[in-house]
Amino acid sequence: MLGIITDNIRQELAKVDIEFEKGLRPWWDELQAYLPAPGEEPGYELLPALVVNAYRWAGNGHRLTIQMANLFRTINLANLIHQRVKDADEGQEHNQEMQFAILIGDYIYGRVLKLLLETEADKLLDQFAIMIARINEGMVMKYNLGSGLEEYLSRSRAPFYANAFSSAARMQDWNPSRISLYETVGQNLGLALEMIYVYHQPEMGYRYLRQAESGYQQLVTDGFFRSDALYDTIRAIWNDKEVASNDI
Repeated sequence: MLGIITDNIRQELAKVDIEFEKGLRPWWDELQAYLPAPGEEPGYELLPALVVNAYRWAGNGHRLTIQMANLFRTINLANLIHQRVKDADEGQEHNQEMQFAILIGDYIYGRVLKLLLETEADKLLDQFAIMIARINEGMVMKYNLGSGLEEYLSRSRAPFYANAFSSAARMQDWNPSRISLYETVGQNLGLALEMIYVYHQPEMGYRYLRQAESGYQQLVTDGFFRSDALYDTIRAIWNDKEVASNDI
């Protein structure tokens, strides 16, 4: 994914992986069955990579950036575990293995509170509580109401990307209007990447990408924020010849 998972970002993700395993070490062996295989969940790698970029672009330090990417990866894993349990258990009674999966997913969600305190980002507790509630609401919509792809992404994936960018801005004490703009950029950029590279729906993805670029230009116009790296990432996606030539 152009401009998002670069060699440098892969080095940072390796550090995130170390923190991730360290935090879940008491249950690490049991969790192996629930960790996505390489390439199985493309969005699984995309999310922490975009978190690293979001925190860098907003001017946050290295240590906080790694800690927050680990936090988002942890929440995402809990979400994936709960999704897999629902997929496997449709119309069936819970067996012992599924009960364990539900409990371990809940345990991982609980880890988020501890991670926020350890990161000295406790001022984000309210924001993350709202995000988790929105994600769970999206799962209910998907399974009980049969929502389509775009609605599922807007409810279950958009909160991750929006929260990644808004929390990065809040940690830098931006004012509310600029936090909101940066959040909009992140949400639309994340959805564009998933639509284009994960779900192979470029026309829908480009619509989100256009909104991400518009939000970034508004931040620049306000004279508050400029990031060549963020702008170059957006332009690289627009100019990705592989997407255009494959018409994916």
